[in-house]
Amino acid sequence: MLNAIKRTPWYPKRRSYRVLFWREITPLAVPIFFENACVLLMGVLSTFLVSWLGKEAMAGVGLADSFNIVVISFFAAIDLGTTVVVAFSLGKLNHERARDAARQSLIIMTLFAILLAMIIEFYGQGIIDLIAGNAAPEVKALALSYLRITVWSYPAAAIALIGCGALRGAGNTKIPMLINGGMNILNIVITTVLIYGCLSWKGLGFIGAGLGLTISRYIGAIAVLYVLAIGFNPSLKISLKSYFTRINTSILVEVLGIGIPASIESVLFNGGKLLTQVFVAGMGTSVIAGNFIAFSIASLINLPGNALGSSATIIVGTRLGKGEIAQSEFQLRHVYWLSAIGICSLALLSVPLAGLLASFYTRDPEVIHVVKILVWLNAAFIPFWAASWVLPAGLKGARDARFTMWVSMLGMWGCRIVAGYTMGVVLGFGVVGVWLGMFLDWIVRGIFFYWRMASGRWLWKYPRPEKEPIQKAQEEEQVSVQG
Repeated sequence: MLNAIKRTPWYPKRRSYRVLFWREITPLAVPIFFENACVLLMGVLSTFLVSWLGKEAMAGVGLADSFNIVVISFFAAIDLGTTVVVAFSLGKLNHERARDAARQSLIIMTLFAILLAMIIEFYGQGIIDLIAGNAAPEVKALALSYLRITVWSYPAAAIALIGCGALRGAGNTKIPMLINGGMNILNIVITTVLIYGCLSWKGLGFIGAGLGLTISRYIGAIAVLYVLAIGFNPSLKISLKSYFTRINTSILVEVLGIGIPASIESVLFNGGKLLTQVFVAGMGTSVIAGNFIAFSIASLINLPGNALGSSATIIVGTRLGKGEIAQSEFQLRHVYWLSAIGICSLALLSVPLAGLLASFYTRDPEVIHVVKILVWLNAAFIPFWAASWVLPAGLKGARDARFTMWVSMLGMWGCRIVAGYTMGVVLGFGVVGVWLGMFLDWIVRGIFFYWRMASGRWLWKYPRPEKEPIQKAQEEEQVSVQG
């Protein structure tokens, strides 16, 4: 076995990979991992709190959140544009441009979030009727109640996402981790008190779930603005009065040039996911709840991959800002293989533990049965996940957002929607057919994104006199090790 390992292409380059892992990937990925883990675990705990109110309440939250995710994904896409521009600007030591990118993104997206919340407040009933399909009237009523409360958390969510994205672009991943961790811990504490009461107070019941989320998001937004105002990261010191100064349109265009294609991709993608929820909504309350729980478990499995994907965006953007093109290629490949091996290992562990994981959320045997089947299917197709999600994160770091947008639209609407509807509804496979459409989307996206990475065409904005071999990047790492 040792001789076989020595014959692999990896073995002669192991020192370079080790240096890359400990010096660049770990300092970025570990805080992002813990931040995402905290967000997801707090989401899981929030689901527990709601699940004790009954499966109707859990289904209502799941339907409303399926719409909220579409909106939050739009903010996250603009956050991505801010992260890339900040990382690229600081790579060129242009601190003023980095500050302007963060400040203007915060202004524009906060105003947009307020406008969006007002619109959804008036059209909430129509939105729930559209996404809930043939769900029970009680589930629809709970979903509408939750939606109308949580829409007013959108401005705070936009501030927290974009502010933390700017800090990550500046290489500071610890502060976003602490802010998001604290915000989600507060979410659990506040939500528990508001739902179930404290001392002699009986609480607000279901309404407390949405109210607790909204309050905790505003606390997180205030924390982000405070960190930027005091200049905890000197390269991103943004005073409160600077938000009322003139906007530099050239920088805003650069941010939106990355964020708009990414947001179109994200909104259409999550809009497609929302449409698949409509397919599932007519399959019964147990299936809606099981689908919601299975997505939560799958998100936990994908945590390391998401952290590495976010790291890839920052690393690639920073390296290209410094003109180190060969390094960006070398590092993206390494991050991809790390994520593929990591999530496949976790998915393999989830197979025997599927029933136990489901039992943490619910005691309903019908719901547990649905969750087990979906978790097993997720493990079977997880090898395609890294190529379909981690690679595009790295490509966006190179400002190759349009290619990822078109591929994502093709995969979503050609596979998840058409194939998912055909297998799930027309052929009668139910929620399994809907998930098979999702896995087909992973496969198609993965093929296109891996080809894009291997061909080198994702670096078309960074011309070079002659193509630098990847080995040059590895030699640079070897020299740094010896030094």
